[in-house]
Amino acid sequence: MRLRGWFGGLILLCALAAAQSTAGTTTRARKKSPGVEKPSCATGATCFAGEVSDERGYLHAINNDLDFVLEPGWTIGVRASHPAGDCGDFANVLNPPYRQHRALYINVTYGWTAEEETAYSPREFDFVTNCADYRTEADRLDIVLWPYTATQEKYDQALAKLGSSPAGKGRLWVTDSRITHAEDTEFQKGRIEWMKFTVEIRLPKRY
Repeated sequence: MRLRGWFGGLILLCALAAAQSTAGTTTRARKKSPGVEKPSCATGATCFAGEVSDERGYLHAINNDLDFVLEPGWTIGVRASHPAGDCGDFANVLNPPYRQHRALYINVTYGWTAEEETAYSPREFDFVTNCADYRTEADRLDIVLWPYTATQEKYDQALAKLGSSPAGKGRLWVTDSRITHAEDTEFQKGRIEWMKFTVEIRLPKRY
């Protein structure tokens, strides 16, 4: 019965991933025209602009507890300003699809070109806001992605509750960039030499 339950859950996950993949393809095609939506800043949100180049990272303090980061490559993230123990990236655990290209990636992976990456705006993402919620969501995600590590009951609970922790919301617009194809192989994916961006961060009400 456990195997049957896991198999059913995996079928559900595959169906969700396929739907997300289809939606991502549609979004990707629709976003190829820059300037469709310009950066905005909602009332009460934290908004800022930045620039990255030469594979260097970027960090901006959201408040005393949270930092927005662009890891070299680049990958969008939110981190604890003073992490403890195994406290990882707060956005990584809340933004599916987990084994495909997703809004967090601006890194020419999964067949995306540099032009497609920089035209995809805004990129919307969620994030937990503390290490305790990160660990909770990370544990749930581990069980969902590797169901053979848990009992059927724990798997069902993890799948039902994944992503239910209080979450903040972010948007990132790529406002300008420079792309080179000088290092292209036969795949013609290009490389983003530098990129300017604007970010909007909205925290959950408890903040």
